[in-house]
Amino acid sequence: MSTWRELTFPTNALKEKIIVIEDDRANILADPLRWLILETLGEGKSVAEISQTLQITGARVLYHLKKLAETGAIQLEKDKTVPHEWRCSPAASKIRVRKDLLANNQIAEAIPSEVVNQFNQAFREAAEGLYGSTFQTSVNHNRARLSEEQASEFGRRLLALIEEYFPPGKGDRSGIKYGFYGILTPIDLHPLEDSETEE
Repeated sequence: MSTWRELTFPTNALKEKIIVIEDDRANILADPLRWLILETLGEGKSVAEISQTLQITGARVLYHLKKLAETGAIQLEKDKTVPHEWRCSPAASKIRVRKDLLANNQIAEAIPSEVVNQFNQAFREAAEGLYGSTFQTSVNHNRARLSEEQASEFGRRLLALIEEYFPPGKGDRSGIKYGFYGILTPIDLHPLEDSETEE
């Protein structure tokens, strides 16, 4: 028996009452940010309004809206009153997506769940004092705009440090076992005016 994930929109003279998705389009809707965009859509919003609500760049919003438009779940068009602006609106009053399809063909997790669980457990134990007052921990979450050259240089220097301090089969066997998991990835696109050319 199939279960469904549903989202209801205000019924503002919509052409269709319900859109049922039970094919490969479900993979597009499985992206968490795309579903969040749908949840904030209401009767319809501009890219700028969604960008402000979710605190992400307009280019990123527009990218995901174009993907959503491929499913038929939304209508996306240039705003005739505001230059370079896009508006989108739901294409129906309700969207229903088969849940068993949402998990299919998804990109592998950037951080495997077992690694996340292991690190979260270690942070809880450290906070409770398991390792004593001399235990060293460092949690960094940094964001910056880098050129491709800077990102490459950072990656090279970080790998050199990992090879120095985390060599396979080496290290100080009498010391505490430390874990390190690093990810360097783009987290947002450039502002809309930098990435979109007028058609």
